[in-house]
Amino acid sequence: MRDGLTGIVLAGGRSSRLGESKPLVMLGGKLLLSRVADTLKPLCRELVLVVRQGQDDDIPDVGLALGMHIVEDTAPGRGPIAGLHAGLSASATPLAFVTAADYPFLSRKLIVAMVEAAVLPGGGLSGAVVPRASGGLHPLHAVYPVGDWLTVAAQALAEGVGSPRLLIEQALESGRPPVTLFTEDDVERHDPQLLSLFDIDTREQLVQARRIVSSWGQAVRPDIRPSGL
Repeated sequence: MRDGLTGIVLAGGRSSRLGESKPLVMLGGKLLLSRVADTLKPLCRELVLVVRQGQDDDIPDVGLALGMHIVEDTAPGRGPIAGLHAGLSASATPLAFVTAADYPFLSRKLIVAMVEAAVLPGGGLSGAVVPRASGGLHPLHAVYPVGDWLTVAAQALAEGVGSPRLLIEQALESGRPPVTLFTEDDVERHDPQLLSLFDIDTREQLVQARRIVSSWGQAVRPDIRPSGL
């Protein structure tokens, strides 16, 4: 799987609701960006970090230190669609797992299950795999076939579409490109507390994340070890 998967991490947001750069927030003794990168590295051929054009904080330098390939948003000010397009454009594998730098509790078990769901028995690709849990779709915790979704993202940029969620909804309605939904039950089989889908946008969510880490008595997820799954 590792040879066929790129990890794409979006880190070009301005973190306006949190009031500080989310990828550089410390949680359990590690930067959020480091937590994401450390989880994805054993699963991916390469990690691509997408930043905004002219980004002048420490995120690009931290990404380089973590061994990530740094690229800029395709179109300034266009949000996650521009990041998705830039990340897919830089991918050299058939599949990409796309997330953001503020998902501190990613589960390798869940990601592996989603990748397996995206691959047909003969080795072809069945389509994107997107969780629908906790009341909605999670397009920034999803597996995408690079070829199909690079075309979709490029068209979205041309048409002024800004929401990855809208792209998934349109694909589900039309059936093109195909999308497999991971239900809440599917997610819970691999991540019983749905923590992989937890992201940090506000101070309240950061406090909650720190409480979760404190309750473990350690700085990593209980189901993740340095040697892998």
